[in-house]
Amino acid sequence: MDRREFLLGIAAGTTLPIVAGCRTTGTAVGGKSPSIRPPRFQPITFPGMEPKPDFWKVRPNEIIEICERAKKCSRKEVICHTPLGYPVYALFYGDFSEPPPQSNWSAGSSSRTYRSYYGDRKDGVQTFLFLAGIHGAEQECVAAAMNLVQMLETGRDFRGRTDAELLKLIGQYRFIVVPCVNMDGRSISPDHLRGLNFEDFRRASQGYWKDGSLIGWRGSKCWFPLPLDKVAYPGGYPNSEGFNIQHDACPGNIRTAEARAILQLAERWRVDAVLNGHSYEWAPSVLCPSAIALPQNVERELDIRQRTNRALVAAGLRATEPQRGKAGDGFTINVPLALACGALVLTLECSVAYDKPIKGEMRPTRQYTFDEMMEPPFVVLREYLADGLERPFLIRGDEKEKGD
Repeated sequence: MDRREFLLGIAAGTTLPIVAGCRTTGTAVGGKSPSIRPPRFQPITFPGMEPKPDFWKVRPNEIIEICERAKKCSRKEVICHTPLGYPVYALFYGDFSEPPPQSNWSAGSSSRTYRSYYGDRKDGVQTFLFLAGIHGAEQECVAAAMNLVQMLETGRDFRGRTDAELLKLIGQYRFIVVPCVNMDGRSISPDHLRGLNFEDFRRASQGYWKDGSLIGWRGSKCWFPLPLDKVAYPGGYPNSEGFNIQHDACPGNIRTAEARAILQLAERWRVDAVLNGHSYEWAPSVLCPSAIALPQNVERELDIRQRTNRALVAAGLRATEPQRGKAGDGFTINVPLALACGALVLTLECSVAYDKPIKGEMRPTRQYTFDEMMEPPFVVLREYLADGLERPFLIRGDEKEKGD
């Protein structure tokens, strides 16, 4: 432990224990954690839903248990606690032994060399961050993240399957996985949304008002935070204080501990690329980057988007490849993530179980299996990571130094 980490730990009032094979920091495993409080709203249920398969590990207690017992990670952190007191874990695979950066990315990118922020990283190994569960009702990437952790720990996921190609790719990176950012939203959400009609999907995701009307996807964004005194159920989209973490993106006014923690995580470890995992009601797809994305990153992000969506088609998870597209008009936490460390940031939308509803009807055109619902993150990670090895995501310090 270096002096700066020690002082940061003391200032935060935390212990910094080290366990065999996996260094733990923050309000760490073995350290004192706040108790978990019951939610204000009861979990939503729908009659007749099929039970989740054993490999579908998405309940808060399952997430905590799997993260607690992880031993092969080189580092493990509880990066924050949610308003209800749930721990938000980050598991690190690879060498994360370097001290904090001497500069931040903003200053470092204008200094004589990018090394003032990135440092002299051993062998130029890049850092990749996989985020899941920013919206607690969206379970697919959470299930994939937990199975990926199991594969990294034991060589096989909870289905008993392995992915030698993906494991080899991850082994060539410094890899960070945050299996579930919004543990509060996850705690009141169903295990899955497979088989629900479109209206019930919206009810579980964005919730409904006291008069029974749906809040809706766009309606949920009319409030920040959602007025919890006016809702019968807030959905698993926001955290327990009503904040949509994906949109906690206003520089200088970050409102949630969860958003603050992942931004600090990205900056501290000089992340090069991010996959932000979500779900929606269409076929899985990697979305276009934000219009406010760093200009030097946009074309590369669009290249990777095209490559990963082509792979989703090849895997039989999409019928057609979307157009290359262009930077969109959305402004989400992807923007401050890029500003924190200069990273490429892309969003993956998995399917909640079916492809796009037929126009004028709320009837799905295709029903995905649980295996198919969990597969897109693995497909996308393989292509995203392979692309970074063919050509580094960012210039990190091997360029000529800039003079005054």
